[in-house]
Amino acid sequence: MPKTAILTDIHANLPALEAVLREVDASGVDGIVFGGDLVGYGAFPADCVERVRSVGGQSVLGNHDEFTRLMVLRGEHLLPEGWKANPVWAGIGLAIRQMTEESLEWLWGRPMNLELDGGAILAHASLHDPPGWHYLTSETDAAPTFARLRERGGERSLGFFGHTHQMQCLADPTAPIQPKWLARDRLHLPVGVVCAMLAGSVGQPRDRQDRRASWVIWDGDAREVEIRHTAYPAMEAAKGIVEAGLPIESALRLLSAEERLDWLGF
Repeated sequence: MPKTAILTDIHANLPALEAVLREVDASGVDGIVFGGDLVGYGAFPADCVERVRSVGGQSVLGNHDEFTRLMVLRGEHLLPEGWKANPVWAGIGLAIRQMTEESLEWLWGRPMNLELDGGAILAHASLHDPPGWHYLTSETDAAPTFARLRERGGERSLGFFGHTHQMQCLADPTAPIQPKWLARDRLHLPVGVVCAMLAGSVGQPRDRQDRRASWVIWDGDAREVEIRHTAYPAMEAAKGIVEAGLPIESALRLLSAEERLDWLGF
């Protein structure tokens, strides 16, 4: 059974995406899937979407991807005053301006979930209410999704998710079988485990201790998850955000404290 690289929350960060794709190529995986939110926040939405399509385009729909459709349907005039200073809506607006109609239609056509090798399922936010874009940040938050995973049963009771921008394994504490850490970066998820594996973020990682792009490799045969972190030119991505006229907040999120002070001239 092939190994699959799972990349989520690219968020229009082309330098990060390219760096991760190079590492994916060197890793020897057999396939690659994307967990949604290809656009938003970053300066290169059109380039990122086309790059994802060039490597197969196997992606689920994310909330930022969906927001581009909402903005097109409703029009910018219905957004609240000052929306261009809002990191979310400013990034969505840039995506619409950059992307062709054909690319937007492709983005909107992404499914809500994908079946992966080894019985796992991939979705952006949750299984219990996909259009609600709920965050799975604790076992309590994930309980309704655990119920859906239990319904799938056996080897199919494992899900991969993005949306939180965190790398985290949330396991149903009531299940008789639990995940087992084999090493700091390797996790065994045996058949019967009921688990929501949060796969980090390539383009907007929210780990304060490690701001590198984060992603995972899923080995369906061994039922193991390998956690990966990839260095990339974050300053290049941050400067691109500011040059594109997007809120500086989206740029500063990518940088360490030292990088922020250096960039701001302190």
